[in-house]
Amino acid sequence: MSQHQPFNPRLVVGLVVAGILAFAALVLLLAFGSRIGTGQDGRAHALSVSAVGYKGLVDLVGTFTETHLVEDVADLDTDHLAVIAVEPQSRAEDVRTILNLRGDRPTLIILPKWQTVPDRAHRGWVRGVIPGLGGSMAEVIGADVAVATYRSQESDAPVEGQGALAGLRFPVPRAPQGIEGQGIEVLVPLGPANGPAGAAPGKKPGAEAPSGPALVARVGEGRLYVVADPDLVNNHGLRDPATARAALAMIERLNTDEPDLVDFDLTVNGLGAAQARSMLRLAFEPPFLAMTLALLFAALLAGLHGAFRFGPVRRPERAIAFGKAALVENSAGLIRLAGREARLGGAYADVVRQDVARAVHAPPGREAAETDAYLDRLGPRDGPSFSALAAELARARDRHALMAAARAMMRWKREVVK
Repeated sequence: MSQHQPFNPRLVVGLVVAGILAFAALVLLLAFGSRIGTGQDGRAHALSVSAVGYKGLVDLVGTFTETHLVEDVADLDTDHLAVIAVEPQSRAEDVRTILNLRGDRPTLIILPKWQTVPDRAHRGWVRGVIPGLGGSMAEVIGADVAVATYRSQESDAPVEGQGALAGLRFPVPRAPQGIEGQGIEVLVPLGPANGPAGAAPGKKPGAEAPSGPALVARVGEGRLYVVADPDLVNNHGLRDPATARAALAMIERLNTDEPDLVDFDLTVNGLGAAQARSMLRLAFEPPFLAMTLALLFAALLAGLHGAFRFGPVRRPERAIAFGKAALVENSAGLIRLAGREARLGGAYADVVRQDVARAVHAPPGREAAETDAYLDRLGPRDGPSFSALAAELARARDRHALMAAARAMMRWKREVVK
């Protein structure tokens, strides 16, 4: 008669393997999930493919020049142009840390402009609602400047670049955002405008700084540049070929004399390695990766050890053993649990009395007192008598006193029965 198997062994093995793989995938997603699909989050950073993102600028510049996505602030200590895309949630102290590190080396800051909402019809897309976010982020520049949104121009004529961007032509975006203030050198002027549609705090509508509003400007005497209107370089703006040509030419102009590399910062967007550290991710990165692999291999060996039998089958032992010895051990265990050990002295003396009397052929049928008197005459003259040892056993009230009296009785018995 064959034994019926309720489960198919192959199916069970497949389920176990699938469970292990699913658990491993879950652990990896928990460790590195924040780095997966960052281009579909609808934000304004160098990995975003949304309208306000800059993935198009990275790809466009990368076609002609090597690009580097920076996840560690220390990697910005180079002579190449560093592009920093500021978001409303970016911290001003993080931007100032980068600016202090960069010093007089070329640095381009892109200010935010559009307040967006997710597009429910397309994952990773956004819809622009209200322009003017740049005014709240003007403090990251660290200068006395104001950022405002202006009304769109009546004509579609592009504006001419000035200074370092002389000879370049830039289309003016819709609802342009400009920057002005003391210490600002206009590189791309806003052009003729109908007046500001909304000014930053502290700026009176209609008032103009000496330099006038600028779409792109240089701050101070160094090489710190600001793109006030991100529509000149974001994905939405680069769909216009004229804007794409102007953005690429601007990057080349603002870079070093030998523009072989452009750095795009991710740290101010919270995507850097320092912001994404975790204990779980640390276990899968060198130098701790070797230890993790060793532990996984040890767990695999332990699983194989449990799945296959090594050696003969060990029969289980009985809970209650057979024989007199087992009966004595079980009885002693019960007496020990009941705490009655100290009261067994008299019974032990009776057992020794009967055992010795039988061994020395004492007259049978006598009372216990007469037998004790007979046994007292058999012991050593310089040692304790049997009756004294029996009385000491009877007086014992704790385990230590009982053991001491029992040992003395055993020594007396060995002297008598040889």
